[in-house]
Amino acid sequence: MKILPYDKFTIVTPDSLSVVLQRLSAEVEASKVFRFSREHAPYQGTVSEQSFHIRRIIDYRNSFLPVIRGSFEAQPHQTVVQIQMSVHPFVMAFLGCWLLFWYGANIPLTFAGDIPSNIAVFFLGMPIVLLIAFWAGFWTEANHSRTELAQIIQGSL
Repeated sequence: MKILPYDKFTIVTPDSLSVVLQRLSAEVEASKVFRFSREHAPYQGTVSEQSFHIRRIIDYRNSFLPVIRGSFEAQPHQTVVQIQMSVHPFVMAFLGCWLLFWYGANIPLTFAGDIPSNIAVFFLGMPIVLLIAFWAGFWTEANHSRTELAQIIQGSL
């Protein structure tokens, strides 16, 4: 079980780099601010001969959608794709600031004795519950993307 919202894995396929690039490019379209049509590729971003930087296109809100970065390594009879998934840096900065503010305000009040103990447990425990929801949201999307990317790169989609 991984705790941090970061995943790194490798996909190896016996296909050439050009075939892998063609498969991945067919499933990735340029990033758009607004999408009015439901007819689109499953991913948006950029794909080059050395690397890619993509994000899954979803029809619902999820701030914890993984940012997917990858690099290609062409070998004599196979292609190795190194993939990293992580949360957007802005989301991590927001969570860090929010936790700092939340605990910075509640811990002094709790230790000063101004808050009853049953309410203090709620105030100190609520961010933990929210972090568990964040963790579940990220890993659900990361596992989905991992499976889908493996199918795309290996040609079984």
